[in-house]
Amino acid sequence: MNKKYLKRKSYICLILFAVKFTSCGERQDHYKVVEEMFRSIKNHLDAPLQNNSKSKLTLSGVLKDEIVKGELKKSVHSFPEPEEFKGWKTDGNKYLKKWIVDYDEKRWAQIVIENTFANGPAVREEHKKTNAILFAYFSNGLPQVLGGEGNNFDDVYFIYYAPITTKSGEAKGIDKNGYHLSAYKDADKNGSLNIFIGIKIIDGTLVLLPGSDEQIPELSFTSS
Repeated sequence: MNKKYLKRKSYICLILFAVKFTSCGERQDHYKVVEEMFRSIKNHLDAPLQNNSKSKLTLSGVLKDEIVKGELKKSVHSFPEPEEFKGWKTDGNKYLKKWIVDYDEKRWAQIVIENTFANGPAVREEHKKTNAILFAYFSNGLPQVLGGEGNNFDDVYFIYYAPITTKSGEAKGIDKNGYHLSAYKDADKNGSLNIFIGIKIIDGTLVLLPGSDEQIPELSFTSS
């Protein structure tokens, strides 16, 4: 076997290795983008709890000390429930713009899903179901229905947010004192999230009934 052939073969193998590495790298990059968005959303939600201002209290021993005869001396931080989605032109990406500001408008889209989160321990009847926010990442560009130009649903991811009432919140008569945040991959590649998420009335634990989509376990948080 001559040296010229060996050199050519090595060059081809190097190209194939590079292509394979790039492909894997792209998949990792998609996950990294979603992970960074997840962290950014969580940081935004947690920011008021990290505020040292005495006007906002965390659910800790300090809060319990402020309870006198079932009434709070000071306000307790509650997590935002998104407003009803009236239309893409007026409400499209509303919370991406308010919470994140700097994001890839060609790949990220966000809408509000009304009365979708089963908020079991809710104190008031109108909070038994809460509105959720769905942050969607379309790695190949937004679909036409969301103002994009295509409908390629390969490597699509979702981040789901909803305010919740914890069991401790229920005991204190406080609604939406916590939140749930989780991420998913669109395994069936249909461009929509197929999953049910809610809180058990009995013990306040999370119920997650996956459909055809895949949860990303390490990107999940539920207030306890």
